[in-house]
Amino acid sequence: MRLPFVGAPLTTDEGGYAEAARLWARGDTLYRDVWVDRPQGLELVFRAVIAFGSSPDVIRGAAALVGALCVVATMVLALRLVGRRAAFAAALLMATAGASPFLESFTLAGELVASLFAIVALLVFTSYLRSRTLDRLVVAGALGGCAAMVKQSAFDALLAMIVYLVWTERRRALWPVVAVVCAAAAPVVAGAFAAVSLHRWWFAVVGYRGSGDSLVTGSFVHRLDLLTGSLPAAAKGLGLLVLLGAVGWRGSPLLVRLWLGAAILGVLGGGNFHLHYYIQLVPPLSILAGAGVEGLIARHAWRTALVLAGVAVATLAFTAPLWFDGAMAQAKAIWPDDPHLQHDAAVVRYLDANTRPGQKVLVLWAAADVYYLADRAPVIPYMWRRNIEAIPGVLGRLRADLAGRRPALVAAVQPPGSLDRDGRTGAILASLYRRVAVLDGVPIYRPRQPS
Repeated sequence: MRLPFVGAPLTTDEGGYAEAARLWARGDTLYRDVWVDRPQGLELVFRAVIAFGSSPDVIRGAAALVGALCVVATMVLALRLVGRRAAFAAALLMATAGASPFLESFTLAGELVASLFAIVALLVFTSYLRSRTLDRLVVAGALGGCAAMVKQSAFDALLAMIVYLVWTERRRALWPVVAVVCAAAAPVVAGAFAAVSLHRWWFAVVGYRGSGDSLVTGSFVHRLDLLTGSLPAAAKGLGLLVLLGAVGWRGSPLLVRLWLGAAILGVLGGGNFHLHYYIQLVPPLSILAGAGVEGLIARHAWRTALVLAGVAVATLAFTAPLWFDGAMAQAKAIWPDDPHLQHDAAVVRYLDANTRPGQKVLVLWAAADVYYLADRAPVIPYMWRRNIEAIPGVLGRLRADLAGRRPALVAAVQPPGSLDRDGRTGAILASLYRRVAVLDGVPIYRPRQPS
């Protein structure tokens, strides 16, 4: 399911996380010299991946491997919770519908990596429920903490375990819950104190999102618009799983239902509703969908099964044409709101050919993948548009570096006025830089020599 998308452009997030990991490996300090709003866990994963090579194919290969491991781990978990036939159905559904390109599932997203930790955490937790040994409970909690250290919203397994213990054991749940929470806190505390500054780490990992980029901050109407805008594509990827999951809901294990509820909270908490957020829902939905298949077979509900088979055919009809499209057509279909992905390759080639290794460049305002693919460091530590837009002082720092002619080249992937509406950035470019090329509509600027 992922193979047809090997050549699709690297996303801004993949390239940005990979570039942050590469700069970190070369001696830069996270959260100071290179800024990313993710815990160190995700950057450690990217450091491990790019150690095998800098090609985008290596990153996409790692994503496929993680996806395969998620399928196997989910099947084993489902075997324990819903039985053999439902487990096989869950695995098949997760490996096909769950790998939908409309969820960006072929990318090395934080949600995909965190899901592997979450699934294994629940797998160990079910082992604890059988054995009641403290060490397994501690391991389950630690894995839940590791999931959150990959992606902050990946608290779903941890929350499901805690609520399950409270729900089923009442007063006896106190010490098991304490053990889970303390074990989960260990990797979080380790990450916080390993950072260059606790204040810097807290702002990047917690404060940045909480101050204006989450569901509970900013305009509710804007968040609702983002949610409704994401639902059509999400429905193409998750529609079959949701319908089968609804069939399997009644009588399904409490732990799985709690897991899905916690995963929904994680998706909502992100606030921006990027399509890869929905990857977090795939594992619990797949188990519920497997239980739904089992229920249809057991009840001989052939009419319902035929309707759902029609949904499966529609899902295939949406997806199959993309298998045969070229990389640019795939990018246009999957990321219609990110047109820069369709011409980043030309910009990368130009930056690589017209700058030296070690020289720094600037991409306005957002194309973090360009920095990674061109192997040219950014002139400022911030590689995403939202960072420049939301963090106080960053736009002023960018203007100062631009006025100081620090970047060897500037690629205006997006018009300067689209973010800096008072025109000061555009004025600096006009007075201190000259346009040396236009690539697929993207102007490239080089600093003028001081007179």
